[in-house]
Amino acid sequence: MELSFAKCESIISTLPIGFYTGRRIPVTLEKEAETSFYSPMEDKIIVSYPIIQHRCQQITGNCNEEEAVRSMLYHEVSHAILTPTDHQLDTSFRVNAMEDERIETVLRHYYHGVDFRQQLYDVHGGHAPQAVDLKSAYFNAVRFGLGTAKVQKRVKKILKNYAGLNRNSQRYHGDPNCCSYESDIDALWELIADEFDKSPEEFQPQDGEGGEGEPQEIDKCESSDHGQGQEQQGESQKKQPIDSQEKQPSDNPEEQNKEGKPAKGDPHECELSEEQIKRMIGNALDAKKNLSKSQIQKLNDFQKTVEMIIGNFNKKNKGGSGINAYSGVFNPRAVTRPDYRFFDRAMSTQGNNKFGTCHLNLIIDCSGSFSDNEDLTNGILMVLSEVERKNKNFSMDVGFINNHFRLCENVRDRVLETYGGNSIPENMKEILMKMQKPQTCNYNIVLFDGDAVCGCAYGEDANRRFSAFDMKQTTLITDPDNEKYMEPPFTATKVVVTQDYTEELIDHIIHALTIAFG
Repeated sequence: MELSFAKCESIISTLPIGFYTGRRIPVTLEKEAETSFYSPMEDKIIVSYPIIQHRCQQITGNCNEEEAVRSMLYHEVSHAILTPTDHQLDTSFRVNAMEDERIETVLRHYYHGVDFRQQLYDVHGGHAPQAVDLKSAYFNAVRFGLGTAKVQKRVKKILKNYAGLNRNSQRYHGDPNCCSYESDIDALWELIADEFDKSPEEFQPQDGEGGEGEPQEIDKCESSDHGQGQEQQGESQKKQPIDSQEKQPSDNPEEQNKEGKPAKGDPHECELSEEQIKRMIGNALDAKKNLSKSQIQKLNDFQKTVEMIIGNFNKKNKGGSGINAYSGVFNPRAVTRPDYRFFDRAMSTQGNNKFGTCHLNLIIDCSGSFSDNEDLTNGILMVLSEVERKNKNFSMDVGFINNHFRLCENVRDRVLETYGGNSIPENMKEILMKMQKPQTCNYNIVLFDGDAVCGCAYGEDANRRFSAFDMKQTTLITDPDNEKYMEPPFTATKVVVTQDYTEELIDHIIHALTIAFG
């Protein structure tokens, strides 16, 4: 079955995602996305068109196209919400197959007009594949409910124990359930290896017409990040075996279908109620879940203040004359631009910002010692990203620095993950200069929570690298450890020596926007 991008997009636009997530949340179909994920910085779900297209091509024969595509789309949306982002680092076949079964078991009766199980059979030509090796035996056990009673008991136990996992479950941040999920899957693999060796016939399709070869895997696109962005998302779910649920063919003659084939058995069932599922989805899409009430209030106050500053500026300058929109001083550096705007843009402002726009550059320490500030800093970045979406006269670039410097190429990459030490690159000054945008008011804020140069240089070289941040329209928020690198003292930048990093970061972002829009 072939599916065009336009057709897929038209179907996804009809899905009432907000009804199932408990709030309105955009869902975007992307041609280049290698996996489906939730982007907290954009607050939207991205669905991978290549995965949907690949899955459609696996379906042969007659089927309800819209129902099939709708099931595929909801499967991908479910991965974005319920697959732990940490598990995207493990792309093993056994984890992917179980994760497909887990999300479909949890959500099988949650969506309307969706039949995950039918889709599983459609992709396989109406039958479970022949179990020709351990991989296909494992797949049949997890996805089609075949295998010995001992195996099925173990599968159901895993699905029950880990039904509550979602994208916020962090195996590397002390979540015991998340930590043991993969180890239990590995133990299941070993059990199936033993049982398949003793009773291979138990893993075969009982209608005798199973397909040959390996099971059809889907969702096997390597992820960029996203999200990690992703959201990051990490390597994400590479081609996860086919979607659907466990099903055990019946031996009851009364359950035979018209072709004489055994009817599909009952799938694995989830014990979570609809209310529990909705609450779990809400928690999964709550980017501020790990913040305290006081921190959430602080972010809310921060957002209100920033929006008020920009809102007052917009009201004050509303209705400016088109005559002076591009009047001002001729800027020879702009001649190389591919448009006709050779003059600096002049706005009818009362302050010293002749452009009426502001570009904020944030360079934030992401070394391991900053981990206690990770959640609140990401909250700050989410607030600013939302403000940027709403206001065309405000833009932002974010760079993270530890052992390396990483400039976020898009909004969804603005997710702080702390690890490693610190090392300022030799060309830091050049990098910072390239981050300055033409024809706008630029402001830079740099934050280090500890020794910023310990991993790369000493003596005069260390002082030289750190001096890259001594430039106008810049605030340096730093731990006392870096005072030794400011000899001679910085003259251009404003230096704030503190250990209240996020508090100062919020205050100086407000200060920068007040300068630009006050």
